[in-house]
Amino acid sequence: MKRSTIFATVLVSLTLALGATACGGGSSSSSGDTSEETTTSEGASASGTLDGEVGPGFKIEVSQNGADAESVKAGTYTLKVEDKSSMHNFHLIGPGVEETVTQVSFEGEKTVTVTLEKGTYTYQCDPHAAQGMKGTFEVT
Repeated sequence: MKRSTIFATVLVSLTLALGATACGGGSSSSSGDTSEETTTSEGASASGTLDGEVGPGFKIEVSQNGADAESVKAGTYTLKVEDKSSMHNFHLIGPGVEETVTQVSFEGEKTVTVTLEKGTYTYQCDPHAAQGMKGTFEVT
């Protein structure tokens, strides 16, 4: 079964770039703020919201409006990822996109704005992708 996740190249604004990196930030502590927001270019407006989830078991998914996101229209989206396990990460790969939203050891929520182009996108947990912890969705 296909599941969707959306990540496009994330250009971090200058203010956010000072406090976090585009690949998920630096702190691996379990205390403090567990959310982070990054955005693409100035003035980008989301055409929808996608929800990503990884963990607590060996589950990874992307949904839109509560249903598996198997196909979404090209455009700019707010991607909210909930990482429920410190042994997983959330990585999106697709046309022009190579974006790690959360790192292994991170638990919490991260929100990014992504622009998706037509094509197939894969979302995966890098340490467990070979065991099937991945999914795909089409952008039309």
